[in-house]
Amino acid sequence: MAHTEHQEHHEHHAGHSPKLFRDRFWLSTLLTIPAVIWSGHIQALLHYRAPAVPGASWVPAIFGTLVFLYGGRAFLQGAAREVRDRLPGMMTLISLAISVAFVFSWIVAAGPDRR
Repeated sequence: MAHTEHQEHHEHHAGHSPKLFRDRFWLSTLLTIPAVIWSGHIQALLHYRAPAVPGASWVPAIFGTLVFLYGGRAFLQGAAREVRDRLPGMMTLISLAISVAFVFSWIVAAGPDRR
């Protein structure tokens, strides 16, 4: 298969393209910034206080959820397809990793020591 044919095959594989991943990456990166700035762990580590705004303690959880749902959508859909076809692969592995991280983060965010 020629290089361009191979590239076209990957660009149309499973209904997504490199542009889709690139665009989702950059928007997810922007959505990550507020989550990091208002993260209590990061504030403690870097010895600063984020601006006090109403609901500030929920900023990391809300923006983290947006990143998970928007940035992880292609992986979650790919995993669903792989599981349905009984052919688990890389999308299943990535989806498992991001789902475990997401659920753990929400448990920590909503945990008993929450202020």
